[in-house]
Amino acid sequence: MAYYVFVDNSNVWIEGKFASAVAKGWAAHTSEAHQNGIEDPSWRLDFGKLLSYVTDGNLHDVKRAILFGSKPPLHDSLWTAMENANFEVSALDRNFANKEKAIDTGIVQRIDRCLYRDAKEGDIFVLVLGDKDFIHSVQAIREEKCIARVAFWDNASGELVGEADEYLNLTPNIQKITH
Repeated sequence: MAYYVFVDNSNVWIEGKFASAVAKGWAAHTSEAHQNGIEDPSWRLDFGKLLSYVTDGNLHDVKRAILFGSKPPLHDSLWTAMENANFEVSALDRNFANKEKAIDTGIVQRIDRCLYRDAKEGDIFVLVLGDKDFIHSVQAIREEKCIARVAFWDNASGELVGEADEYLNLTPNIQKITH
């Protein structure tokens, strides 16, 4: 059994700031934090801890761990830190309006490549993302007799969570993945 881990960095980080605000008692729940713009700007994700948590500590069984996001500023050390935590980095340029584009399609493409080229029955695909757009990827993973595990905050798409074989709610476990 091997693990294939795919992380949407921006969504995990943005939603993690809201989850941290809730954990600190600044808001009663995530929807209130969103509605009122209450977030914890000091919250930082520990990528090594995240990888260990979503793979049940089986780091030696991780075949691929890929982190997706936008290219950082020139002297930013974040991507190097993620590579040191055993993640491959897929960083794309932002568009002319400084918006992230093509991240989700890049994730789907890499999931498909791993699923159809490398995976074996029983392998675990861990999707650290919460968008409904990934339902078809989860369905494909299950059709290939692999396990689809979604790990995201408590505001993950209900449809995505319902389609997955397993769901890890990061919200009550935020301290396990915080730097």
